[in-house]
Amino acid sequence: MYAKLVNGALRSAPKKVDYNGKTIFNPPEEILLDMGYLPVTHTDMPTDAPDGKHYESHWEQTDTDIVQAWTLVDNPAEPEPELSADEALNIIMGVAE
Repeated sequence: MYAKLVNGALRSAPKKVDYNGKTIFNPPEEILLDMGYLPVTHTDMPTDAPDGKHYESHWEQTDTDIVQAWTLVDNPAEPEPELSADEALNIIMGVAE
């Protein structure tokens, strides 16, 4: 797979390109490289995340390729439970439970 990084997002090479005044379907590697597309390397997510953390994927570009990388981040906080209609009404009305 060949792609470009655009604002951190992976954009795959198109199946049809205009190159040197010609339309080329399924362009070969040499043309894609000349147009700035790079080979993409996918990597396995690490499995050693400690409790309360997880890995998130991102892409890193070198002069010769684009590689999937992983960053260890904190898990998101648990969302507050939603109030029922009765509980919300009690709060609005100032009724203590």
